Amino acid sequence: MALLQVEALTVRRGTRTVIENFNMKIDFGNCIILTGDNGSGKSTLIEAIAGILPIQSGKVTLVRPFGLTLQSGGFNGDELVSERVNHAAKASGVTGNTSGLLKHWNLNHRSQDRIGHLSGGMSRRLAVLQGLMPSYGEEPRICLLDEPSEGLDEESVNTLLRDISTLRARGHAFLIATHDSRLRECATTLLEMNGSSTDVEPTQEARDSPQLSTTDAGTSVSRWSSILDRRTMWPLLSRGLPLIASMLVLFALLGNEIGALVLVPTFLTAIPALSSLHHAKEARAGDWWLAMGGRLFTIDPLSILLILFSPLLTASIFGIEHEVVVWVAIGVPFIGIYLASGAIHELAMKMPRAESQFIPLLSLILIWPLLIANDAISNCSTDGICSEPWSSILIATCIPLIIWFALPILHPRTGSN
Repeated sequence: MALLQVEALTVRRGTRTVIENFNMKIDFGNCIILTGDNGSGKSTLIEAIAGILPIQSGKVTLVRPFGLTLQSGGFNGDELVSERVNHAAKASGVTGNTSGLLKHWNLNHRSQDRIGHLSGGMSRRLAVLQGLMPSYGEEPRICLLDEPSEGLDEESVNTLLRDISTLRARGHAFLIATHDSRLRECATTLLEMNGSSTDVEPTQEARDSPQLSTTDAGTSVSRWSSILDRRTMWPLLSRGLPLIASMLVLFALLGNEIGALVLVPTFLTAIPALSSLHHAKEARAGDWWLAMGGRLFTIDPLSILLILFSPLLTASIFGIEHEVVVWVAIGVPFIGIYLASGAIHELAMKMPRAESQFIPLLSLILIWPLLIANDAISNCSTDGICSEPWSSILIATCIPLIIWFALPILHPRTGSN
């Protein structure tokens, strides 16, 4: 079985067909260099194979795990260098002395630094190391590298050339999109985007290169996101601040006469995008995780607690007579809104044009469960408590949960799924 087989692949970007009826097969020990002018579809091909871009038609058979280097890094600047290497190793199914790899790429002295503090060249080294990671293991793998030498100094380019040659000799395969003629020293085939190919003899000699052990591959998006949550305090910034600010504004304007607006702070707490989606936007970090088979939809406990107890907190601050169980239960529909809003923003990130504005407009439908939840407490006042709100709470919870479950069917099909 080949490490990669592409059959009749067609990919459109907007109204333009970038790749049409493209076929390719990559076996063990191959190094394919994609050649062509800017805009010919080299990066599009790699991203379609990786499962990042939706395809029009065709089939991609790709042996996983595989390596991926994107032009835009594929990691968040608040990650530590050592964390990123460990995430890449886990996703690549390799284990062992990852610190030795950092030393091999002259990054060991920055292992505890945030990636955002690295220079452009050092950040690029890390992106290349991430893409090569599966090939440092014992089992033959394929690595997809998009302009890997761009931004590297001469020493790093030489390290890249030597490693590709050595790892190819061990049976690993490479698909490289590049304009850098130096990388042709490692090539076994030069492939034009029009489909024509030329077999060549590699001229770069194989040398020593680190080797790690093979283990089961796995993605840990939730762990990655939770580490960044703690480091950046994003759940508190994105949900806690709107909660506090909205309550202060409403109290300043209305005092104890808040009435039907009592659930607005909870709604504003529930509606922001998931923190994992926020972290994923930087330097296409989310695209790398998606290619590795991870899902960016992760739930953080702090957000759940903020949303669940914010109706009770609001009722207490505004002096509304309340029964604790009822007001905590009122928070449950907003947990549903939190999940549905996350699904909407996740869909927006996966569309052909990420962050398409018409997708977040779906969030307007989430006002409906807000109105129903508000009706559930319509009998609450300063001298009474809620009576029989359970049916309204149930309906208000079911609507966003249906959205949460249904939206994944709208996600675009990619070549790898």
